[in-house]
Amino acid sequence: MLFHDAGRQGADAVRGLTLKHRGESGAATILQDVSLDLHRGEVLGLIGESGAGKSTLGNAILGLLPAEFDRMGGTILFDSEALDAADSRSWGRIRGRRISAIFQDHTASLDPLMAVGPQLEETIRATNDGISRQDARIRAIDLLIRVGIPDAGERYHSYPHQFSGGQRQRVVIAIALAGSPDIIIADEPTSALDATVQKQILNLLRELVDETRVSIVLVTHDMGVVSDITDRVVVMRHGRVVEHGVTSSLLDAPREPYTRSLLAAVPRLRLSDPETRQEAGENPKSPQPQARHELAGTPPILLASGIKKTFHRRSLAWFRKGHGKPALQDVTVALEHGAITGIVGESGSGKSTMGRIIAGLETAGDGTLEIDGTAFDIARSGARNGLLGKVQMIFQDPAVSLNPRMSVGATLQESVRFGTVRPGSERPDVATMMDRLGLARSLLARYPHQLSGGQKQRICIARALLASPRIIVADEPTSALDVSVQAEIVALLRENVTERGIAMLFISHDLALVQQLCSAIYIFKDGKIEDKGPADFIFVHSRNPYTRTLIDARPRRFTH
Repeated sequence: MLFHDAGRQGADAVRGLTLKHRGESGAATILQDVSLDLHRGEVLGLIGESGAGKSTLGNAILGLLPAEFDRMGGTILFDSEALDAADSRSWGRIRGRRISAIFQDHTASLDPLMAVGPQLEETIRATNDGISRQDARIRAIDLLIRVGIPDAGERYHSYPHQFSGGQRQRVVIAIALAGSPDIIIADEPTSALDATVQKQILNLLRELVDETRVSIVLVTHDMGVVSDITDRVVVMRHGRVVEHGVTSSLLDAPREPYTRSLLAAVPRLRLSDPETRQEAGENPKSPQPQARHELAGTPPILLASGIKKTFHRRSLAWFRKGHGKPALQDVTVALEHGAITGIVGESGSGKSTMGRIIAGLETAGDGTLEIDGTAFDIARSGARNGLLGKVQMIFQDPAVSLNPRMSVGATLQESVRFGTVRPGSERPDVATMMDRLGLARSLLARYPHQLSGGQKQRICIARALLASPRIIVADEPTSALDVSVQAEIVALLRENVTERGIAMLFISHDLALVQQLCSAIYIFKDGKIEDKGPADFIFVHSRNPYTRTLIDARPRRFTH
């Protein structure tokens, strides 16, 4: 394994690694003299902002660097041997078997045309010589159970699109575990997961480390994940190691200003409210307030009432009346003018389905939807019922959301043409919008692949605003961003929603971010609304057991 050799003082697992990338504008240094250790049976965290070189380092360990990367110096050790000297046959015995990976993009990691069970079974047979098909299937189902897939025996035959995003990531983790590896390179493995599922996965990874002595290199921007699972942390910036140390010591007393700035940008979940604590203590059984528009008596900009949605699985029983999985069961949601309303819930709770129905990307089996008092037929798609002109959506992955063949300028101009300008309003200007979102106008000539993750997500926000919608549905728009960029995006969203008098539905599993951004919140569970009310009240005073479970899953280090 990558290791600290006890017989050689100061020996490094990664020694002085320097990598350059050859691009159209010349060579750029991506990693500069990087050295670190990885001990058996530990979790090593790699943290830093986008562009720090974290993922490049992980790919270098996996031997997955593209051809345009040149190694200028340094080496990587595995079982005392230099990996850079390994030939293709040696890599065939190492990658996937002894060193495996969990990537952030679960969509790209799974074959959409193949059921997840056979995909997992295929990996098990490829990495375990001599195992029978029957034993491979038994192990596949056991792994699905272990990573928390419900009804694993039945879901064995389901396809990736029939799982929620969090469930797909759990399947990817199961595949990484299939070969019983020595090292796992985990690149943002829980960024798509809600708090409770994330905690389950982290506990699982910790158990595996303790039981099998596997080592994990965890690439992440989530400081909560770092505090929960890592033994040691390496902080990177601009391809260099800025600081490293034992996790608890580094998080409690960081030496470097850059590390302190990263920690300062982490949203904190506020669990106490000095102004209302005494009042709540005097009347602990007081009724829970409803959403703000219900208290104020003002009509909402959007009211979706009694929404029902059922997804049917492919089987002979699919044709039977009433057979299927309810995704939403009599759900009612209201959005205010100039405010951001949050939806929180575990994977599979129906929160994204609700957002897609409001955006006109999904139909509903029953219910009504009104915007500014006008009803829309949600039994028909948005292209046919008019919702696409009223509602814009910001997705989690900006790279998938942008057309790679269109320049940034062309993408934004298309949005302006698509939008409907209200009477008395001016058509939005692309250049002005770029200025408002802190984007250089020179980016208009670039293509998506030439932008950072934060820049791409800002372009997605600009595109949504330039279409002049009445409502924006933002589904996990910041989960793929590092904490400093995330803070900037949150400020931009709040500012634009308030100034334009529109409404936003913000779907997220980050409770601290929802509390910081949203005025009201709905908590979904199993396709129903489990809890609702003003955000501060929900987090500070709600006594709903499920709500408290979500809150308790939040890392305690980042609550106050």
